Amino acid sequence: WKIAVCVNSYFWCEYISHVYETTAGLTRIRLMAKYASMLVEGDSMEPTYGAGDWLMGRWANYTLVGFNKVRAGDVVVIERDEQPGIFYVKRISEVRRSEGHMPTIFLLSDNSAGTDSRQWGWLPITNVRAKILFRMKKG
Repeated sequence: WKIAVCVNSYFWCEYISHVYETTAGLTRIRLMAKYASMLVEGDSMEPTYGAGDWLMGRWANYTLVGFNKVRAGDVVVIERDEQPGIFYVKRISEVRRSEGHMPTIFLLSDNSAGTDSRQWGWLPITNVRAKILFRMKKG
């Protein structure tokens, strides 16, 4: 069996500017988000995504709160510390918050035969590289 792996394709950047008042006066914050198309290889995310599907994802540093938040049910792209440069498409099944520790996530494949947190265990939220927004083209 194969696992769903995404292959980075074309990158482009979108700059979003927010202006708001603080006690120190007018502050301008510049946020940068990278969007990229990805090609799915393997069947671990079937029936949702299959081999040959092109997905659009937003690359950022994700957290559990704020603009770049992820939560249970989101489909994300992860890069495990043990396999740098290899990206996996998985669904967040559960989020664990613990006092004084980095939040962790439990990931599942949509296909029960896929490789996921049932083999890897809980992963730090810092392993999330992108959040899938939509499928661009079905394979």
